[in-house]
Amino acid sequence: MHSHGELVNGLVYGILTVPAEGNTVRLQLFWLLSELVKVSAHGMDQVVLALTRQVRSGDVTQGNVKLCWLMVRFAQANYAWLSTFPVLVATTVYMLGRVALDHSRVPDLRTAECELAIRLLRERFHECCMIGRDLVRMLQDVARIPVFHDLWQDMLQQPQSLSPLFAGIEQLLWTPTPPMFLANRITYEMETRLRFILENLPATSYSRNLMWFVQRYLSTPESESLFSDLIRYIIGVFHPSNAVLASNVVPRYVFLGGLLRFIRSPVVAANAKLALFYDWLFYDPKSDTIMNIEPGVLIIVQSVDKYTFMTASFIEFLAYESDAYSPELAAAIRGSIGLTMHDAVEKGVILSIMLIYEHPRIEVDIRQNLYHLFPQLVPPVPEPAPSEASADDAEPAKNDDAMLLDPTDMLPPAAVNSELAPEPPKPAAELPLPIAAPQPIRTISASPKTSIALDPALRMFQEEFGIADTELAPEIPTDTGNIDGISDMIVEDGAPEDAALVATTEPQYEISVEQALEDTSLWLFGSTLQAFVDSVAAAEPDVKQIGGSVKEIVDMFAQSEASISAITRILASIFSDSLDMEDVETNVELALAGESDGGLEHDLLHYILTTAADYAHTTDMTNSTRRVLQLLAQLTEAKVDVGFRWLLYSVINTGKPVQYARYVEQYVEGTLQSALVRDLGVLQEQFPGLFYTVLPQIYAAFPDAFLGC
Repeated sequence: MHSHGELVNGLVYGILTVPAEGNTVRLQLFWLLSELVKVSAHGMDQVVLALTRQVRSGDVTQGNVKLCWLMVRFAQANYAWLSTFPVLVATTVYMLGRVALDHSRVPDLRTAECELAIRLLRERFHECCMIGRDLVRMLQDVARIPVFHDLWQDMLQQPQSLSPLFAGIEQLLWTPTPPMFLANRITYEMETRLRFILENLPATSYSRNLMWFVQRYLSTPESESLFSDLIRYIIGVFHPSNAVLASNVVPRYVFLGGLLRFIRSPVVAANAKLALFYDWLFYDPKSDTIMNIEPGVLIIVQSVDKYTFMTASFIEFLAYESDAYSPELAAAIRGSIGLTMHDAVEKGVILSIMLIYEHPRIEVDIRQNLYHLFPQLVPPVPEPAPSEASADDAEPAKNDDAMLLDPTDMLPPAAVNSELAPEPPKPAAELPLPIAAPQPIRTISASPKTSIALDPALRMFQEEFGIADTELAPEIPTDTGNIDGISDMIVEDGAPEDAALVATTEPQYEISVEQALEDTSLWLFGSTLQAFVDSVAAAEPDVKQIGGSVKEIVDMFAQSEASISAITRILASIFSDSLDMEDVETNVELALAGESDGGLEHDLLHYILTTAADYAHTTDMTNSTRRVLQLLAQLTEAKVDVGFRWLLYSVINTGKPVQYARYVEQYVEGTLQSALVRDLGVLQEQFPGLFYTVLPQIYAAFPDAFLGC
């Protein structure tokens, strides 16, 4: 018997690892599953459940498309067997609905997926109801596909035609989605990497891992649909232990704020907001958990000081959704949102929302929305006396209200698809309150009982900015290859230069570090900048830690549209006379010439140069390259000796003098010759031994520039 077991294990191992007769291992796996189903092998439903998690959302690569085909054909061939497992039925429906969105360019596959999902929904609707409110969210996304459109109408108009026990769509909306369905849309590999970040990394150093995660899984246009699934997983599945909550590990709301900044499209941004606050709309303390609403509460409250526009945007979004998501349920939804915040206060998630209401940078319209949502937690907004109104009160605050209702206010400007970028929004004071319900064209409603707006989160932005339906559903590019480098993901090569990058613009350095930290464009850095400033000001600064922070800041700066002048001011603070640099390890470029006389006050600059070189080495002038070279130029204007150091690094370290030439041509006044004279003069004055050592190499790199010197 023992030998028989070993023989079976060997056969199974061979089927799963060794292709035979032109078959792939995947084909052999599904053949084996079909044979085991035929003999009613125990536990096969769990194997198929595990396989559904390997079908990746937002992935239209050939391998994933083939896996989708195999899953669909397996389910069709074994439909009777599949129908006997309620959890497998519901999971299959949820998987098919989510991935069908990605397959618009594979019509045969999408048709097969839709037909199988509709068959399961119509024949096994009672089992599918266990998905809960995320079934409604999924169906809203696909309701424009004709077969799903018909089902959506039946759910609203004739609910009992689907199941005698189905009382209406409200039944689903008030049912929380079990974690197993939300987890299904995240592969095991993604889950492992997410949990590593959320269970181990401190808030001061998670950004690098997040950027790697985004580059690995979210770097293609098609992968944008995965943002909502990731947000739902973090909110509804990953609930940190008390030990993690009490530690310095990155909180969920901080991670979500960092994730949101990589979204490029206002459509995806709207869906991401809905995913973040979906449980708020139908919150019931008896069935919902406070852990599902905690990240949303904290991201609103904790952002108010430095990122007021972000807090205001979320409140505006909630106010709109409370009326527009389902007009017939508007009163109940407002009650649920109010109960959500009341529970958060009562259970100690936050102390009070009066911090937001009384904040000086919160405008009257947002206070009105707060009272609209939470009348039991904040007082009504008093009407200002006409004599007290001033011209300044009528103007929106700079950098706050200008972004208040922008659907991309959570994004760096470079991360927004230029074709979808809306016109500048109206001031908040021009918007009606309460907000009107959506137009009939966006709502399927033949029942006097309940209607649910299709894509209600997008309606707010479509009405405000005049975005057409065709713009809300752009064609997916045919090029689905991975993008090499996160900077290319965010900004395409050849994108128009930002006004801040024009060389003729005079930088402003009169601001203090504290004022620079208040710049609203720096919200995407989270607590990284403040922690950096604190570490610089410490009694005994840890230079290695500061250097690591410098690299992280420059890296994030290159890939965003953060203010150059603000970042320059913050980075320049590390080169002040008050910071002792004498114990820092000698830089590579200075060590090459054996120059080690005394303390080297510029050693931290090495971290900036190495990071800048990662972007400047490309042959094309990308937006990230422009930004790092402009940063070097502005640091020079801030009295940091960058020029001769960048010259040494380009010629000696990397052997690419074009990096220095490009820096001079675009951002430094004068010719290459005058720049070389200036920078070599500084080098000769500060490090004469090094000057004579490297001069032949510099001459060899720029022979024409030395003519006439």
